[in-house]
Amino acid sequence: LALPEARRLIDGNRAYTERHYPEILEEMRGICKGYGLALDTLFDYMHCAVASDLGMTGERLPEGCTSFAVANPELGAVVAKNRDYRPEHIPIQRAFHHRDPAWGKREVLCLGSLGSPGNFSSGINSDGLAVTDTNSRTTDHGVGMHRYFLLTWLLVHCGSTDEALDRILGMPHVGGGLLILGDASGTVAAVELGHKKVGHEKMTRGRVGRANHFVTNDMAAVNLRTPESEAQSCHSDRRHPTLQKRLAEAPTPFGIADAAHLASYHGEEGGEGFCRHGARDLGNTISCALYATRPRTLTFTAGNPCEADWRLFDFSTNASTRLAS
Repeated sequence: LALPEARRLIDGNRAYTERHYPEILEEMRGICKGYGLALDTLFDYMHCAVASDLGMTGERLPEGCTSFAVANPELGAVVAKNRDYRPEHIPIQRAFHHRDPAWGKREVLCLGSLGSPGNFSSGINSDGLAVTDTNSRTTDHGVGMHRYFLLTWLLVHCGSTDEALDRILGMPHVGGGLLILGDASGTVAAVELGHKKVGHEKMTRGRVGRANHFVTNDMAAVNLRTPESEAQSCHSDRRHPTLQKRLAEAPTPFGIADAAHLASYHGEEGGEGFCRHGARDLGNTISCALYATRPRTLTFTAGNPCEADWRLFDFSTNASTRLAS
């Protein structure tokens, strides 16, 4: 964070955010007041991954995630994410229900971490638009909309995948990371975020998925590879083709139970697994979130999906319903 190039980007991004998304800073100020933090500290924290990329340093622990979206004629789309993240986030991981009179009737149901603003991992809005992210290191960074802020912005301002893509392509981005989107119509998309370019793949009735590196022609050249992160990169390189194969072979229609089964894959039938348990593995899956976009629900487990204690969340209640395994 102390690198001159990191400070320049963070300072530029603070000015950009104050101009273009002051609402997220207002939320962050409220978080800081509640937790006794300085806004500068929380804003810097949001940029740790970017600073790591700029310094071409190895990450302390691999953070990856696996995410996919599959159209379903009854459910709209099933959008899923295995959250592979630092273990200290397990006790602060929560499902959040956000409402703001400024949004009109739109509401947001999302998964994140206490102390982090808005949709810090994945979420769905009351229009039935769902969005997740996965980590992807890149050499293409600059001042623009930060991915962590964009996740919230899309759910507040957009009602469909097409609308979200139009807005994403119309703004500058900090760069880094991938998004998976799905909406109530069954339109799904993958977005690869760079500063100079943005790659995307959209299907009106199809299946998309990503691990932790860019694969589109526009973006593959700006993947960041370092000796320290090569093990994680290779893990992602192996996971992506496995995910594409498993998605292509998955049943039709593809429902929530099918998504849970796919998220629990350990490589039993070949390829790389998506459910990660630490130890000799390169990361830990600390949760799995499954969104059904037409009924607007979140099926969630706070742990590995293969050992799931599934709970169902929706917009009608502030309580969750425990589901049978």
